[in-house]
Amino acid sequence: MTQQSTHDHSIDRWSAGGVVLREDPNDAGKLNVALCHRRAESLWALPKGTPQEGESVDETAAREVAEETGLRVVTGPAIDDTYYSFFRTAGETLGDLPYDDNETVRIDKTVHWYLMEYIGGDTSDHDHEYDDVEWLDIHEASQRLTHRNEARVLEKAVAFYEGRARNYD
Repeated sequence: MTQQSTHDHSIDRWSAGGVVLREDPNDAGKLNVALCHRRAESLWALPKGTPQEGESVDETAAREVAEETGLRVVTGPAIDDTYYSFFRTAGETLGDLPYDDNETVRIDKTVHWYLMEYIGGDTSDHDHEYDDVEWLDIHEASQRLTHRNEARVLEKAVAFYEGRARNYD
């Protein structure tokens, strides 16, 4: 077994995703959100992902949300950014790095979140990255989300959605 170098480097990466909200078709006035589930990790998450070459932040968010949920969406306003860090070996990261493959790299990640308008599609058409995609009641979703920073993003998205909806009345 090879030993990893203790010298660490850091790189900045970003991804983008969205909070897809819709009124509950069985209970008008109640909101649902689309969440992604990976069974092996017991992970519940908002859809997000990394950019393809040349993509803008909002284009990445729309594509990733559509791929991971199977839903057709329109990208709305930016809601929030979240930040976290994790470690990988240089060999496990994407892209060419000027480090030995066994050196530890800290990845400082920024995720840009958007409110997404649901316009169609079906969660059964989601890609292979998740096992399940479900529409959940907001309260249940906030309890299921694995990462607390995503629960805060959901809370901000709901407040924005409800505030905007009241402004149109």
